[in-house]
Amino acid sequence: MHRAVRFGLLPVVVLAVAAVVGLSAYSAVAPRLRALSWDLDIERAMDAAGVAQGMVVGEAGAGDGYFTLPMARRVGSEGAIYANDISKRVLTSLAENARREQLPNVHTVEGAIDDPRFPRQDLELVVVVHAFHDFSKPVEWLVNARKYLRPGGAVAIIDVDPDQGRHDSHFWTRERILEYAASAGYEKAKLVDDISKHLIIVLKPRVTTGKNRPQAVPPPAYVFLRLPKVECAVEPAALLQP
Repeated sequence: MHRAVRFGLLPVVVLAVAAVVGLSAYSAVAPRLRALSWDLDIERAMDAAGVAQGMVVGEAGAGDGYFTLPMARRVGSEGAIYANDISKRVLTSLAENARREQLPNVHTVEGAIDDPRFPRQDLELVVVVHAFHDFSKPVEWLVNARKYLRPGGAVAIIDVDPDQGRHDSHFWTRERILEYAASAGYEKAKLVDDISKHLIIVLKPRVTTGKNRPQAVPPPAYVFLRLPKVECAVEPAALLQP
């Protein structure tokens, strides 16, 4: 089915399913319906973003767990997913879906529009899937996300590429995303655009080099001068006489 048709039919399908099975049961199938609508090869996307077994990953804009649950299965019991959203309602739905899928390594986190508020500062990766284009404060959010990354950690932004079929202003171009990243102190580590007409941009905090690092001000130098010896023709005692 054509992507545009799928996006157009999604609200109808969602309402129909919710009406038939009820909202509670719908929450269980919502991630699968969302996967159908986005048409993203999740396994390849996780490969490109660098999600691996045993990793500790944060996710922003996790929603009902469309990308969260596959990540949780991949990182396994030795890893963990900290799934963030600003909506308590969707976090409740995500927690229920994780329990239903028997994924105790999923932890929900209520964030703010400019701060993901992850409870750890050693995340190896933070992913944002189909959400970054809705951020009202993308630069501030990226700046705050840095404090939750371990040294060498990265942020992966995964979203529809508007240059590959969806020519509208809703989704952001790679140039716009990279401009926000640069303003927040990140640099591009990787860019993949051949998976399901999506952009996968991996960002890393810019490392301040020695050349650009502010130099310490040296202490003032004190120079002691040796004065030349002056020969005096008059005896010092004579100078004291009246």
